[in-house]
Amino acid sequence: MRPERALLLVSFLLIAYWLVAVVVAITQDWPAEFSTTPADDPDAVGQWIVRGSLVSAPLAPFVAQVVLTGLALLRRPGWRIVAGVGFALLGVLYVIGSLGEPLDPERSDPPVLAYGAFRLIGVVAALALVVLGAATARRAIGELRSASL
Repeated sequence: MRPERALLLVSFLLIAYWLVAVVVAITQDWPAEFSTTPADDPDAVGQWIVRGSLVSAPLAPFVAQVVLTGLALLRRPGWRIVAGVGFALLGVLYVIGSLGEPLDPERSDPPVLAYGAFRLIGVVAALALVVLGAATARRAIGELRSASL
């Protein structure tokens, strides 16, 4: 499978995952705990837009992912380079955000297996964005070089 197709598949699956994670985090009141103290009492709905939740990214990276998915659908190599590099950077951001949440959240206290599954899926998908984004950009650069010869 070509890297851009695999990248699109992972992105579409990750978008669906983020939607489920946001709904679960808001309904279960799991706000982000990255850089908070137990004394903080953030509102899960209000915080999600800016800071994300315990198991999902904030709104801005989510919107960026949707835009990058649209760019990756385009046939022009230049736009696929932008999409590939953007996905790789976004994947790094997702990994940092996922790993920044506590292993044992004090405020939310989610079920261990559910929280572990959300974290594992998020980190693996984010790493796939990094690898496939870089591969897509590299392939598109190769196409540009061969077209200019």
